[in-house]
Amino acid sequence: MLDKVYQPREVEARWTAAWKAAGVAHAEAGADPRSRYVIVIPPPNVTGALHIGHALNNTLQDVLVRHHRLRGRQTCWVPGTDHGGIATQNVMEKQLKAEGRTRHDIDRGEFLKRMQAWTAECKSTIMGQLERLGCLLDMGREAFTMDDVRARSVLHAFQEFAKSGLIYRGERMVNWCVRCGTALSDIEVEYEEQKGRLWHFRYQCPEGGGIVVATTRPETMLGDTAVAVHPDDARYKSLVGRALRHPFLGRAMRIVADTYVDPAFGTGAVKVTPGHDPNDFEIWQRHKGEMEGPIRVIDFHGKMTPEAGDGFAGLSRDQARKLVVERLEAEKLLVRTEEHRHSVGVCYRCQQPIEPLLSCQWFMKMRPLAEKALKASEDGRFKLSPASWDEPYRNWLKNIRDWCLSRQIWWGHRIPVWYCLKCNGLSAGEPAMSQSAWRDSKREMRYEVGAQMPAKCGGCGSAEFVQDPDVLDTWFSSALWPLSVFGWPERTRDLKFFYPTTVLVTGYEILHLWVARMQMMGLWFEGKVPFEDCVIHGIVRDRHGKKMSKSLGNVVDPLLMMDKHGTDAFRFSLAMQAYPGKDIPYSEDSLKGPRNFANKIWNSTRFVLMNLPERPPEGGYRLDRLDKSRLELADRWILADFQAMSARFEERMAAYEFAAAADEVYAFLWDEFCDWYVELAKPRLAGEDADMVRTILVQALVGTLKLLHCFMPYITEELYQALKAYAGEDAPLLLLSKPPSLREWAAPDAVERMRAVKDIVTALRTVRSQFNVPPGLQIAAFYSAKDASARSLVADNLSYILHLSRLSSLEASEKRPPHSVTTAVGDLVFYVSLEGIDIEDEKIRLKKEIGRLSEEIRRCDERLSDKTFMDRAPQAEALKLRERCRQAAAKKAALLDILKSLEDG
Repeated sequence: MLDKVYQPREVEARWTAAWKAAGVAHAEAGADPRSRYVIVIPPPNVTGALHIGHALNNTLQDVLVRHHRLRGRQTCWVPGTDHGGIATQNVMEKQLKAEGRTRHDIDRGEFLKRMQAWTAECKSTIMGQLERLGCLLDMGREAFTMDDVRARSVLHAFQEFAKSGLIYRGERMVNWCVRCGTALSDIEVEYEEQKGRLWHFRYQCPEGGGIVVATTRPETMLGDTAVAVHPDDARYKSLVGRALRHPFLGRAMRIVADTYVDPAFGTGAVKVTPGHDPNDFEIWQRHKGEMEGPIRVIDFHGKMTPEAGDGFAGLSRDQARKLVVERLEAEKLLVRTEEHRHSVGVCYRCQQPIEPLLSCQWFMKMRPLAEKALKASEDGRFKLSPASWDEPYRNWLKNIRDWCLSRQIWWGHRIPVWYCLKCNGLSAGEPAMSQSAWRDSKREMRYEVGAQMPAKCGGCGSAEFVQDPDVLDTWFSSALWPLSVFGWPERTRDLKFFYPTTVLVTGYEILHLWVARMQMMGLWFEGKVPFEDCVIHGIVRDRHGKKMSKSLGNVVDPLLMMDKHGTDAFRFSLAMQAYPGKDIPYSEDSLKGPRNFANKIWNSTRFVLMNLPERPPEGGYRLDRLDKSRLELADRWILADFQAMSARFEERMAAYEFAAAADEVYAFLWDEFCDWYVELAKPRLAGEDADMVRTILVQALVGTLKLLHCFMPYITEELYQALKAYAGEDAPLLLLSKPPSLREWAAPDAVERMRAVKDIVTALRTVRSQFNVPPGLQIAAFYSAKDASARSLVADNLSYILHLSRLSSLEASEKRPPHSVTTAVGDLVFYVSLEGIDIEDEKIRLKKEIGRLSEEIRRCDERLSDKTFMDRAPQAEALKLRERCRQAAAKKAALLDILKSLEDG
């Protein structure tokens, strides 16, 4: 017999060990590729413990894996972790900072040793946490983006792209993170709306007059080489070509006409800083004969360079901004300053503002790869769910730019490029160039590609080389993940069988960073999409819709939630809100419903087991042994309802509608099976139909547990083990049993009649509740109906209505009896007797409650009409207040109706 109370920790530990011992998560390459169902995990960065976003992502993957494993598919879910590049190096640099050191105080080799030790510890922690979440991962396939197998994949890909002429080194405008000290690709820059200022100042013409420009970054004016206006802007047509003088540096500048300029923004004239703005850089490229080239006035540390001029060199960007504004004001060139909200590019890892800078980096031409990925999306070989993400995905591919591959950090796959010292004019004894030296070097370099230092130079025969000090963007190795986890480029048995994979589950924030790049790599190297489907989920936010962060104190710890409420309740709390592509508002309160649901399942199963014999009958309680002619309305209804729910559940799962699928099972188990069928079954379990009722109870419950297993694996496994012999099953584990399958039990007539019965019972229960009839008090009721079928409905199901409504009697009556209230259900009118209820006391209670609701509505209306409150209140709070007001008004209206019926007698 089951324990009286569900103890999650004991159950979870037992079944985690059992699944592991049985090897249910392991998959071998087989003969029939149609049987396979393959997922590769989005590898979490080895930066520490998993957060709630990882919990959501891996819960949804596990839901799919368990769902298809139960249906006989050969599931293969590959686990692994990502070295994380900048993010992980930042963690180590913080540790060094706590020791009073930087990475430059220890050599690169020592730093990498510390990184390896740290990541080994993190990998172990992460895998343990995924196991705690119940993930059915094939742990024997664990991969790491910087292990030897993945390193070979990265090297091969780099070599192939280099041979194809897609990888090149050149000077370009890059996104530079001063905090992380490295270049970033365009999609590693996030944009935030920030409050700022717009400064309007004047550039003077030597011969008199001038032009006013507007900028959000006055410090960059030290690098201005021109002012641009739109060629069709009538205000400035006469000024195009006029000379200007830089007020602080005396630099000669010119006014140029360019269609990039928006005449409606600011003054319609923009300062051009080609060394610190990608759009300005492009203006310079179109007007090289009319203006000076890029001037770097901000360096890679965020300090002003000597080119910024005396008094500015060495200042921070903020200090320089303040001084520039002061100087402009002193020279009467500052026209005005205004508040201005604008989009600011920040590093996706540290959230610090990005500095556009010219730098020599490694780049990769992406258009040839993007064309293949775009075609796969348009012809249906690759599908996003929800499909609303198709257009943003395709637009990004259509407008793709070259990928900046190099990063100026130490942790990552080092760029496999070797420079000959002799060919590149370096003396044999000259030390290896620093990363900053490579970054600033603009000369053409002779190099060779390979994992190891070449034996000799192909040009001069020298054996002296130096390796490029930069590492590859972490997303380069991540983009190869669906290939590399199966040993690519080697033609392994696993690669042939498991590639391409089936589906990827991930968040929308890395659709371009990762998903698109995996598609491009897979199609380029193997000619097949790496996965046909990609399920996009949202971000888990706090209950007010804010992003979770330690600084805000709104983080929910997955391990703590599982410890307090159980893993199943935690998983279900995430899945039941996982609507396609939508963010999830979440707090610990989100677990109340799922925890109560787990207890409901447990208690309902205990009830069923308490009404079963100690020893199961031979062969169990099987549906094929039922005499269908003896089935009551409730029996036919619950079997038909289970069959219909199962079909809807399968449709929802096939469409990756996790929340809707979870709701199907939840609603059936709680609202239909427990609240209705179990209640109707109770009196019959002591009668001649007991075995028939037991059969239906067992089969409906076991079938529902099998559907629910993918969401709540632990409790369903425990309950299945207790019930399986009674269901005539002997599988050692639920996942190794057969999927739920009923014969043809559709019964539309039973479903319709039972719906009518439920409507009657619900109406009668509502009357009891409204008039505060004590639960244990049985009361009389009467009914009238002109329609014979309506009278038949009541007569045929009288026992159901009496039992569920707690009525002492229900008789036909054409007149309303005294001391009764009326309720109607379709053509049926019911008169519920209030004999035994103190009507006067009830009137007093109702009036008091109506008064309380009136005061609540008054207070709500007062706050809603308070403009100051409404302007300051978060939108969620305002919506909550409106809803509270609406509910109070609806309840007040209902109570007024009840009071009127009592006063009318």
